Amino acid sequence: MDSKYADTKEIIEHLKNYFKLSIDSNLNTVERAHLRAYTILIEESLFRCGQYFRSFDIDWLFTEAGFLSHVKGLKKILIGKLGPTKLKNTLKNIVYVQGYGRHSKHEVDEIAKKDLLALSTLLGDKPFLFGSTPSTLDAILFGLLVQYTDTPTSETIMPLIEKSAPNLLAFVSLIKKRYWPDWNEITEKLLLNPEDIEVKKEQK
Repeated sequence: MDSKYADTKEIIEHLKNYFKLSIDSNLNTVERAHLRAYTILIEESLFRCGQYFRSFDIDWLFTEAGFLSHVKGLKKILIGKLGPTKLKNTLKNIVYVQGYGRHSKHEVDEIAKKDLLALSTLLGDKPFLFGSTPSTLDAILFGLLVQYTDTPTSETIMPLIEKSAPNLLAFVSLIKKRYWPDWNEITEKLLLNPEDIEVKKEQK
């Protein structure tokens, strides 16, 4: 598994084949079409909205509440001072070339709202997007939504989700509870396996 892959879609396909996973095998033809279409909506529209929002407000990431508490010394000072401006400029360039950066904040807000409401409609009152069994689309959606729910974002997006798409919040909570019960510990320590910390301590 030492190959390089260009994006998450290729990584997912590789992992499914490598581990012989049957995820998505239960989907019918229409559901597979929805999987394709909604994946593009998430990765090429809603994700771009997120990049747009971050290009204006990313300072929080370079604070102690962000990841600054995980670096030390001169690196910490330099990242804290130069990081926000550099990352904002990088994101601004990316979304401008992509196209969303040419829109106003209000227009991007509206795009994000329509995307979120479309996903909320697809989810409905089901636990997962295609019913009782999770698919790769659920994994993709969770990875995007949790960026809105767990970090500062556009001031209009979370109120919209809370008011008009509360099922998306329930969806995020379900994924965390079922697959990431140690979510808070993982994100605080930046480790997928927090128990590794204890192992390292014992080895010293």
